[in-house]
Amino acid sequence: MKAALTALWRMFHALAFYPLMLGLFIWLYIKDAHWGLGLAVVIMILVFDPIWRILAQSLWSKRPRK
Repeated sequence: MKAALTALWRMFHALAFYPLMLGLFIWLYIKDAHWGLGLAVVIMILVFDPIWRILAQSLWSKRPRK
């Protein structure tokens, strides 16, 4: 049961993450919110989206070392 719930949560996260973030951007634009809130959304995307984390790890591992 726990594995099924974990799989459903991961599928929800994968399919709903960017539509929710885009909706949040549009809502902040309509409400004429401070630009800092938009920056907070961008930071949330960078922190919570695993694609960016994988990309950063890949770039970090390819840096030149002494």
